Amino acid sequence: MPNFSSEAQIAERFATWLSQLTGRQYTIKPGGDPPDFLMKPEGWLEVSDIYLRDEQAKFLNSTAERSSFGFSGPLDETARRFIAKLDEKLGKQSYEPAYAQHGKGILLLTCQDCFFDEVNLAQVREALASFRPTNDHGFFKTAYFEYQLPGRNRVYDVVYPRKA
Repeated sequence: MPNFSSEAQIAERFATWLSQLTGRQYTIKPGGDPPDFLMKPEGWLEVSDIYLRDEQAKFLNSTAERSSFGFSGPLDETARRFIAKLDEKLGKQSYEPAYAQHGKGILLLTCQDCFFDEVNLAQVREALASFRPTNDHGFFKTAYFEYQLPGRNRVYDVVYPRKA
């Protein structure tokens, strides 16, 4: 694989998975941010990482922050951050130009919490059960949650709109 940014690698991995799922060959290329990526044969993709806390993101992505992250906090913090990010992205007006030009996009929320496990997943699912967006502009046709449990393959769950 070429030397892509982490976000581009995540998008490429998703496009490969979506291609296998649908039987259509999806490719991505950088978008105008927003969107993060344009997809062929159709659509666009917005990628957003979910970490336990902002400090975890700095710890994992910056050598200057390596010694300042502690692992404490409420057990449902990842689930709350996930719901907040989903709600934020559904309500962002800045996706309107991408929507106007390319139609509805796909939102990919990726779990970057290195301690994500079955307990966290259950909390995310519980939070999703009662989730009601505060201001969904309708720019996304689907939102996926990408996560990986310890010792298992990556999973892509449809998290919005909810299955009836």
